Amino acid sequence: MLVAYETKSTDAFRSSGRDHLREEEPDPLAKTTKYYNLIRRLGFPSLEKVLAEITLTAVVGCGVAFSLSTLAVSDFVSGCLVGALVFAFPSIAVETVLWGLILREDPLFYLRRCLALSLVVNLVWIFSLLTGSIVSKTVLGFPQKPFLLGMLCAYSLRSLAIFSLSQCSLPRKLAATLAQPLVCLAVALPLLKLPPAPTILLLVAAVTISPILLYPLLWLIERRGKQAIGVSVMNLFRAFLTVFLDMKNQPLENYLEDLGTVENIGVSVLTFKRRSYPTPKAVIVVPNFHPGPFLNVGSSVLPMLIQNTVEAETKAVAMVPHGVSGHEHNIVSQSENQKVVEHVRGLLARGQRTVTASRMIRSSIGNASATCQAFGKCGLVTLTTSPQDMEDIPLEVSSGLHKDLLGFDHLALIDSHNCIDELKPMTSQDFHNLVASGRKAMQQAELTEQRPFKVGACKLKLADFSLDQGIGPCGLSVILTEVDGSLSGYVTIDGNNMKAGLREDILNVLKQMGINEAEVMTTDTHMVSGRVSTKLGYHPVGEAIDKNMLLLHVESAVRDALEDLEDSETEWNSESISVKTLGRETFATLTKLIREMSKLVAYWMFAIVLIPVLLGVVLLR
Repeated sequence: MLVAYETKSTDAFRSSGRDHLREEEPDPLAKTTKYYNLIRRLGFPSLEKVLAEITLTAVVGCGVAFSLSTLAVSDFVSGCLVGALVFAFPSIAVETVLWGLILREDPLFYLRRCLALSLVVNLVWIFSLLTGSIVSKTVLGFPQKPFLLGMLCAYSLRSLAIFSLSQCSLPRKLAATLAQPLVCLAVALPLLKLPPAPTILLLVAAVTISPILLYPLLWLIERRGKQAIGVSVMNLFRAFLTVFLDMKNQPLENYLEDLGTVENIGVSVLTFKRRSYPTPKAVIVVPNFHPGPFLNVGSSVLPMLIQNTVEAETKAVAMVPHGVSGHEHNIVSQSENQKVVEHVRGLLARGQRTVTASRMIRSSIGNASATCQAFGKCGLVTLTTSPQDMEDIPLEVSSGLHKDLLGFDHLALIDSHNCIDELKPMTSQDFHNLVASGRKAMQQAELTEQRPFKVGACKLKLADFSLDQGIGPCGLSVILTEVDGSLSGYVTIDGNNMKAGLREDILNVLKQMGINEAEVMTTDTHMVSGRVSTKLGYHPVGEAIDKNMLLLHVESAVRDALEDLEDSETEWNSESISVKTLGRETFATLTKLIREMSKLVAYWMFAIVLIPVLLGVVLLR
């Protein structure tokens, strides 16, 4: 059964003003990729490695700092001892106690992250000692002055981390912020012969000035966020981090549920059945939600849920290629996902039967290429701009093709999503070429005589590849049709877009195997997005895997599908369902807010670090 996008005529497609807007505005998520790439780069190592790094950086860093001031081996040994006694051992002990007594219930601060926070703070502190040792020959006061100035800087950074990320009460935040620097300072007081009065003065200054600098930042973020989206931005950001750091999607989805808007999403299902006995052998589901935004949040996992459900219900090969949609059609939560899954299950139970099909017709205009294959009164259309970079095909293209269905009752539009090296916004000329090539393919398919047909199918899991490499759990699906000896092929790989050139390599393999016309598609699953730090935030299919191995898998699946060819019929169905999605306006607001707040924090950090240090320099003169 096949599900088509609900027809919505719009004058926007023909509006040059709207075309210009689209040309100037690429996918908003592309602008946030660098921020979650940064989060991904900050992923902390195992507990054992963090413990080793705390000890090693403190011992070696202090050893180098002390030896640089005199170039004496004995001072290197003394410095190593200071690093162990002042930084490493107190940090490990304090963070363990803090986690056990204060932060145990905090979702973002389990033991490994508490220790990692000390590691980062100590690195800043030790860097101050290293800098002080370099200038110690011209400025007196090593190691006391560099140590105290480093304490100011480290305390400020620790305050920023705990007050912005922790969900515990204010007294607990204060205790968690103060404990580690205070214990390190207490050990260093006699060991480094710190002057008591200036030390106490700088500690009081740190405890006083950090909140003065930090609270305006947090207040401003909350104020702007509530004005823009009506919810706490800090809580939303914490929920965002729990996804990236712990793969817990429910806190973020709870916010997305509140922010979402109800929209109608079209779903098309095309079920191929054996003529000899009417049992399903292959199913194509073309849904017009967007499988995002990333990881396991919202509809990122929905292609997998649909494919698993269809295969369990029908015992047939299922594929879920990407329908025409953008991030505004990200479904907000797993409960909304289940509505779509149940909707697809209902569509499987009924449909309009046809026993004839046309061969697959291809038409290319400019940089755009489209195919159309008619199954009775239903047209299955694929769209691509490969080998030119392409991202999500906008809804205006769907609207343009639905304005005149020609002789079809329904269209199932597939965004092949199969070519990318760089994120580039589509131009108005791209839109027009896609519509024109799709229209021409539809016209030719509608005029082509339909004949009885055969269908063969095969699915491979692609277990050799992983999510981090850009391959989703649903692997590779191949469906072939044969009409009057002409073979047509649909190849779908569970991934988010495809490395430029790979589609053409796969099509060449199919051609050599006797397939007259074919298209290669991806599901656009965002289960692979946000897992690795890359320029796109994910690996397109073919970028991080052995291409030749993938081609061998494709060849094997096509060979099995050829052997599976048998006389078939089709049942197709198409209905829309109302579900909560982010919506274009909400999605654009969220991504803009993320960018603005990230820049604000980056700028404010200079003040949070620099002002206490400058104050310390004045007080220590």
